[in-house]
Amino acid sequence: MKKLFEKPMFHYTFVLTVVAIVCGLMIGGMNAITAPIIKRNTDEAEKRAYQEVLPEGQKFDELALVEGVPASIQGVVVGTDNSGNVVGYIYTANGSNQHGTISIVISVDASGEILGASILSINQTKGIDDTRNNLQSFVGTQIGSTNPIGDIVSGVTNSLNTVKGLLVDISIAHGLLADLPADPYTETYGEGHTLEDDATFVATTQITGKKIVKDSSNAVIGYVYYLTGIGDYYNDYSEETVSGKGISLEVLFDESYVVLDVLVPEQLYEHTIGYRTHIVNYVATFVGKSPADFITMMTDPVAGASYTGDLVNILLNALLEEVN
Repeated sequence: MKKLFEKPMFHYTFVLTVVAIVCGLMIGGMNAITAPIIKRNTDEAEKRAYQEVLPEGQKFDELALVEGVPASIQGVVVGTDNSGNVVGYIYTANGSNQHGTISIVISVDASGEILGASILSINQTKGIDDTRNNLQSFVGTQIGSTNPIGDIVSGVTNSLNTVKGLLVDISIAHGLLADLPADPYTETYGEGHTLEDDATFVATTQITGKKIVKDSSNAVIGYVYYLTGIGDYYNDYSEETVSGKGISLEVLFDESYVVLDVLVPEQLYEHTIGYRTHIVNYVATFVGKSPADFITMMTDPVAGASYTGDLVNILLNALLEEVN
C-alpha cells in the first residue's frame, strides 16, 4: 500500500479526490446555510411587492396554476381584506429579451383592470428606470391592452415589448384562474330572468335595440337599451385625430325606467382605451337616476378627450329623447 502511494499518478489522483470531496462538502454546507436565507429574502421581497401593488390586501393565498397558463407566469396569489373579501389578484411573471430579464408583479381586480404594478427584478443593459416608468403607465388599463395611460418613455422598445407580452400572458392566466364577475345582467336582474326583443321598438341611428326583461314568472322587471355612436377621437398616443370609430353603451333600466346599470363593452370600445375607465366611471353616476335627470348631469366626462365625452353625451341625449 505504501508503494502504491509512492506512485506519482496515484498520489495526485488521491489528493485531488480528497480535495474535491472536501470542497463538495463545503459547498453543500454553504448551500444548506444560504439556501434558506435566499428563499426567505425572496419571499420577503415578494410580500413587499404584494403590499406595494395591492395595499388593501391583508392576506395572500397562492393559487395553483392550471393547464393553459403561459410559462412566463411564475406565481398567482389572491389578496383578501380582513373580512375575507377578495380585493385583487397578483401575478408574478418573468420575461427576457436580448438585453436581459425582467420580473414583474401586477395586481388586477376581478374585471381585469390593473390596480398596481411593480418590477420585482430587472437585469437589462439600459433604460431600467424608463422601463419602470413605462410599466406604471399601464396602471388603470385592462390587462392585455397595448395602450397605456400617459406618455411612454422612448428608447427602451425591447423592454416595453417584453412588458406588453407579459401583460398579455397575465390576461390569459387571469381568465383561467380568477373568479370572474358574473353575467352583469344576472347580477342586475337575478337568476332566471329572460330577455326578449321589443317588437314595437323602431331602431334609430344611435339606439340600435331594445329588450324587455322578464323574471321567471314572466313579469316585466326592466328594459335594456343598446346605444351605438360613431365619431372622431384624439389619440393621445399617436397625437392625431382618428375618424369613424365607435362606442357602445348598454343601459339597464328597472320597470319604472330608473337606471340600474350602464355597461361599456370593452370589445365595442374603439376610442383611446386609456380613457375607457373614465367613461365607465362617468356613466356609473347615472345609476339610480331617471332619464329626466340626465340633462342636468351631463358634463365633460374626460378632460382632454372631448370628442369621446361628447359622443357619450350624444348617446345619452338620444336615449333621453326616446324614453322621456
